[in-house]
Amino acid sequence: MSHRVLSLSRTSLFALAGLTAAAPAVAADQVMEDVVVSAPPVEGVPQMRAGSAVTEITWAEIEDRQIRRLEDALTLSPGVTISGQRGLGLNRAIVLRGLGPRNVRVFIDGIEMSDTSQSQSQYPVSELNMADVARIEVLRGPQPGRFGPDTGGGVISIITKRPDAALSGEASAEYGSYDTARARAAVSGVQGPVDFRLSASGTRSDGYSDFNEDRGGEEGDPYRQWSGAATLGFEVTEDLRLEAIGRYQREDVFYDASTADNDWNRDETERFLRLSATLDTLNDRLTHTAGISDTKITRQFWGQGTAGDTYDGYKTRIDYLATWRASDRVTVQAGADATRERMEQFTPGFSPANPRMESEFWRTGLFGTLGVTPMEGLDLSATLRGDEHEEFGSGATWRLAAAYHVEPTATTLRASYGTAWQTPSLYERFDPCYGRADLQPENSRGWDVGVDQDLWSGVMTASATYFQSATEDQIDWLYAPPVSAGCNGGRYVNIDETRVQGLEVSMTARPRPTVDASVSYTWQNAVDATTDLRLRNVPMHQATAAITWRFLSEAQATLSLRYRDETKNSFSGAESDEFWTADIALRYALTETVSLHGRIENLFDQSYEEEVGYGTPDRSAYAGLTVTF
Repeated sequence: MSHRVLSLSRTSLFALAGLTAAAPAVAADQVMEDVVVSAPPVEGVPQMRAGSAVTEITWAEIEDRQIRRLEDALTLSPGVTISGQRGLGLNRAIVLRGLGPRNVRVFIDGIEMSDTSQSQSQYPVSELNMADVARIEVLRGPQPGRFGPDTGGGVISIITKRPDAALSGEASAEYGSYDTARARAAVSGVQGPVDFRLSASGTRSDGYSDFNEDRGGEEGDPYRQWSGAATLGFEVTEDLRLEAIGRYQREDVFYDASTADNDWNRDETERFLRLSATLDTLNDRLTHTAGISDTKITRQFWGQGTAGDTYDGYKTRIDYLATWRASDRVTVQAGADATRERMEQFTPGFSPANPRMESEFWRTGLFGTLGVTPMEGLDLSATLRGDEHEEFGSGATWRLAAAYHVEPTATTLRASYGTAWQTPSLYERFDPCYGRADLQPENSRGWDVGVDQDLWSGVMTASATYFQSATEDQIDWLYAPPVSAGCNGGRYVNIDETRVQGLEVSMTARPRPTVDASVSYTWQNAVDATTDLRLRNVPMHQATAAITWRFLSEAQATLSLRYRDETKNSFSGAESDEFWTADIALRYALTETVSLHGRIENLFDQSYEEEVGYGTPDRSAYAGLTVTF
């Protein structure tokens, strides 16, 4: 990639930042409206939240950019890197503050979404129906307590839409490049004490070559997906609410290797269920929430030495949470949870000598958080969690956080320090070819300091955070001779220590009533403390920027930019080059209930790789129609 092109990307990013500097010229009646950020279901202590580095990604941002994939929404947050192949349906990994998917927990409406049959027991980032999403909150750094002990990188909480009218709905369809068609629909309502929401979506695409076309890839890799979700709530009394949530998804994915145009195939079925009850007592000062979640994810493979090899992951989680708002200045949260993880695999093609494996474990935990506001503007919180693992015994994690708000200057200073305890996954310990039963848990610690600044009465907000973390016995992959006939080489090992440090910067602004702008930037240095070699899938620099212009009352345009530095992402040490991309999205409202939309992705037709050897889309165009009622 030429230096001139890269110079253009950096210039564009800083041009958007310069646009926000024009904010002082905005008249007083053009101030951006205050945005009230309510706590998600998995939060609950406001003092704890005040000391956290949190990014909220709203439905408005998702819709303005016409984001159709969760991974593209997550990259709007500083500190987040998405690794892996770019193709539709390919399970990509979330890296948060330099820590991989095993150290990041994803919740959707309180359901912990990890696939226990995957090597790192990670959330399979794929084709989530983005039309269901109300907001996404990215909490960076260790988050023990309600979230569990294994959150060294952080937590991603996705909150879906809830009914807001007696009856409402929407339907949308679009078509575009690679013979790609998407459709989605939802209906929701409130009838007396009952509220509900039903949604469905589907995607069909002939796809582009997962093996990079510049390296010889020729055949497109098709993708098929459909999903459904349902939420049902019942207000038994003014103080008692019952809720049931269900999600289902089916995917049929074709993909390649990084060196050849293969016809490998994966079928995946995902099922998530949750039942919960919430009871308010003591005049709403004490809230009890109890729930049970159950998930099952099945993956079946053909090709790549497989013969219908099947992996089943199960997770059951029972949880209880009590939140006591003792006063305006004191909040106490306490709870307990029990988690059962199970994995079954039948791999006659990949490991014929030992085709069957079944394993499971239980883990129980107790936690408590105290939040206090000893003086106006100062918030303090402390969290302690203890866990008992069936195989690894006891582990303790904790977190301290503080925030001080300076009212005259609209400045918030914050800091936090936390720990995490991550046990090996079932696959890493018991897979017949690659598992090692003697793997040890990871122990990590991390801290950050930051400042949040409102300028010109909220016309612009800016945030900067410096962070460091260290992980002892981090689990990684090492090439080694095969352990038995029929297996490929390689195994999992514990690394003595890894260290990460970085800087996260973000800005949002509304310099004019019709213009919104945002910029985010992350610098991070992640190394093996023994060898001083950089860790995989952690670029040193990455940035995003966007500007939305509502040039007519019924029309708007959004230009988005993304930059990523060169990244080591293979075990051989090969690096993908730095790249930048640009997208543009347009929307026009024909009536109050009917709108047209269109977008061009990779506007300047950049040729790039996110993972060495794997392809990415060329310039792509899409157009569609949305109807609401």
